[in-house]
Amino acid sequence: MIKKEYPLIPLDHKCNVVRFVKPGIWAFEKACGILSHPNKETKKGNRARTLLNADYNHQDECYNWIDKEGYSQSLYLVHRLDSPTSGIMIGATSKDIALQIKELFAKKEVKKTYFALIRPRGSIKQGLWKDNLSEKREGGKVRVWKGNGSAAITNTSIERQRSGLNGIAMLRLEPKTGRTHQLRVQCALRSMPIIGDKNYGDFNFNRKIARASKVDRLCLHAGEIEFTITIDNQQIHFLADSPLPRSMGKLLY
Repeated sequence: MIKKEYPLIPLDHKCNVVRFVKPGIWAFEKACGILSHPNKETKKGNRARTLLNADYNHQDECYNWIDKEGYSQSLYLVHRLDSPTSGIMIGATSKDIALQIKELFAKKEVKKTYFALIRPRGSIKQGLWKDNLSEKREGGKVRVWKGNGSAAITNTSIERQRSGLNGIAMLRLEPKTGRTHQLRVQCALRSMPIIGDKNYGDFNFNRKIARASKVDRLCLHAGEIEFTITIDNQQIHFLADSPLPRSMGKLLY
């Protein structure tokens, strides 16, 4: 972890600041089970744990709070991770910087690298994955399937071959698009669901792993984000990474 001076921020105690660059680009390490931000449907005072312990404005996509000196502070999210997914998230102190980074995401100029643990039922399909996915929201929950929706594109390679008693492998996934549940669904479509996936996974195997190892989580981790941005005529190359969580690493042995 890179240790630098950065402003105080009401971060959940299970999450960490990985990198801070002036004039205000943040990289956080979000823990599994922590929401990127509160859900709209959740009543105030009864919400689940979130990246920051602060109020959230859904329209502006930012957290707001008052610091110890009495000044108003904000943190704008430029993307999100599903609650069960751990790893790197990016935020910005100012709305202008957040919009610039969002534009980089939209132009596919941000390199994102995820790691997923799977138990393949056959050969591992590497290379470029492309699927058209459809989604539907019911009762606050999202379900995604292969349909006539937008294209989901991911470059896939084997990070670690099958090993251990359960024949678990690790994939390196580099999504080129950012569809809802994209990586989880694409893995499931190829008969290698991500371990611990409670929506699209192998539920019997998930229960077996949880009983044997006490690891009961979605084994998907956002390991690295990299991009280059120009602010005030200064080019900033921003790279943040997060090591594989121990809970995932123990399943490989």
